[in-house]
Amino acid sequence: MSTATGRTGTAVHVFVNRRRLNLDVIELTGADLLERAGFEGKKWDLLKLQGEGDPTGGQLIMWDLALQLKNGDHYRVIPGDRTFGA
Repeated sequence: MSTATGRTGTAVHVFVNRRRLNLDVIELTGADLLERAGFEGKKWDLLKLQGEGDPTGGQLIMWDLALQLKNGDHYRVIPGDRTFGA
């Protein structure tokens, strides 16, 4: 299988909710990444972390934002209709 990087096999691996996700492309939208990680529909928020222990909680990634994925990137998916602390 040929990839966006010109190599065969996995182009990049990222972590979504601490689970490794091997991808054959390095460019995706936020919606594409959610779908490939197994999250269906628009009821989820995607956050990019500075690492698994990110004290900021992560940066919100919009659905249509183009992502340039790098090996070892960390993302967190949480319910979009959350009411934490309510």
